[in-house]
Amino acid sequence: MATPVEENYLKAYVMCTVQLGKTNEVLAALKKIPNITSVAVITGEYDIIVRVETKTMDEMYDRTQEIHLVKGIVETTTSVIQKEF
Repeated sequence: MATPVEENYLKAYVMCTVQLGKTNEVLAALKKIPNITSVAVITGEYDIIVRVETKTMDEMYDRTQEIHLVKGIVETTTSVIQKEF
């Protein structure tokens, strides 16, 4: 996983629903994707939340597409951060 990047980067959270029994495999795959600065297993509607930080929207698109292709991820919801305190 990448370390947090500069403040002027685009940032987003990607919430993932994971196929039963695939959490550890999904975590291992997500750790290999560039620009992911945090991955957490959570409770509630989603199983995993991922933080992505990129320089451009095109790069953000590429990272989210990579996340979509991870085997074991059933569905994602991406929320771009507009302002952070």
